[in-house]
Amino acid sequence: MKHFINIIFDQTEELDDIVVSEVATSASNALLEQETNYLLENIDNKTVLTVETHVQLDEQESDDVANDIANKLFDMGYDNFDIEVSV
Repeated sequence: MKHFINIIFDQTEELDDIVVSEVATSASNALLEQETNYLLENIDNKTVLTVETHVQLDEQESDDVANDIANKLFDMGYDNFDIEVSV
């Protein structure tokens, strides 16, 4: 994936399509196409959700998207994660 958002959960999490959908909705500025590609992996006892973005974000857009995603995940009860956005 050329441009992406990584959400790294500090432990192994069971994530369902609702979480992926909410992340995609929160990152709508970066996801301009209808189809969203994502990859869900468990690496070193951590769950990593990688969502492909369809545009390259600048630093401000990256911060805005990360904040929107973080707020949505907090609302869903997740609190131990990091977000990386490619710029």
